[in-house]
Amino acid sequence: MSEYQRYEFMTSDRPLTREQLDKVNDLSSHIEASSTHAVIEYHWGDFKHDPIEVLHNYFDGFLYWANWGTPRLALRFPHGALPANLLEPYGFDDFYVTFTRNADYDILDMHFDEMEAPDEWINYELAPLIAIRDELMAGDQRSLYIVWLACMYGTEDYDEEEEGPAPESATGVPPVPPGFARLTDAQEELADLFRVPEEMLLAAAQHSSAAGPVASDDFAAWVKLLPQERRSEYLVKLANNEPGLSRQLIKELRELGRDKTRDTPSQGERVDYNTLYRESQTIGARLEREQLEEKQRAHQRHLQEVYDHREDYWRQADQAAARGTGPGYDEATHLLVELRDAAKHFNVEQMFQKRFSSWMRTHMRRPAFVKRLHDREFILPEA
Repeated sequence: MSEYQRYEFMTSDRPLTREQLDKVNDLSSHIEASSTHAVIEYHWGDFKHDPIEVLHNYFDGFLYWANWGTPRLALRFPHGALPANLLEPYGFDDFYVTFTRNADYDILDMHFDEMEAPDEWINYELAPLIAIRDELMAGDQRSLYIVWLACMYGTEDYDEEEEGPAPESATGVPPVPPGFARLTDAQEELADLFRVPEEMLLAAAQHSSAAGPVASDDFAAWVKLLPQERRSEYLVKLANNEPGLSRQLIKELRELGRDKTRDTPSQGERVDYNTLYRESQTIGARLEREQLEEKQRAHQRHLQEVYDHREDYWRQADQAAARGTGPGYDEATHLLVELRDAAKHFNVEQMFQKRFSSWMRTHMRRPAFVKRLHDREFILPEA
């Protein structure tokens, strides 16, 4: 297979200026760029610039993947939109996840350089993932927990034989976020990108509480709590069209107006990866069994449909064979196989064989058709 790499960038808060777009277009001869989106594809060679630097200077989201794997997703946030200790509960190794704070923007970089590509080709795109940025700024931690699962699953940092957590490593044990049983579309896309199995997500969901009701915001009252100096700062930022200003203001107002008498929300259950892995194995076996049972039920329904409409199948087989063409013989053979399978299922094989032998006498002079039936072990009448 030939080499393929894809770099994709998107803006979210505001489009690029004409000057910025010109600079972006100069980054590569392979680039296709607009004021909100840029894609660079390589079938040979490589991107000559640091994609995180490009993200920091121009865009709000970045996605990279290659046909051999190594997916990478990075998001840019207005400085201070996310807490400085964002990654603290997860104990991420810098090899996988980093959160870099700068004077203007902060960058969350999630990269899995040793992760192999899935067996089937998947065209990953940034658009279905970009909503994670807003979710994180709204305080939704589910995407970070998915990344933690990906780190653990990808590095196999568990011990199947021992009870309890694996030996201490750089990865901590974060609480399972509320609402994990109902992931957003973007979070499901993230799990797919970083190859977190469905059974692992279901195992974690067992330990997640339902998402609580969203409290109403009384911004009109809370804005009065802002010091005059902070109000003036926000007005200046508004005049300068600073991106992400609304989110910053909402975040600060909610912190000021938080009801101190309200019970502290539950931090969620902390479940070591060993436990999640064992539970996922049990869930995976159950899912596989359910899929097999459903497949068997579907097959039985199909055999019932064939048996109930066997006269139509015989007529279609006769018409297909009479065409005297290769595709016609293939179609007739397929229909006859289905009729034989249905007869076997309903214990009427002798009836089928008797009718088949009689039916075949008018088609025995079709050697290509006869060969197809012989290859599928039909009992043919003597010529």
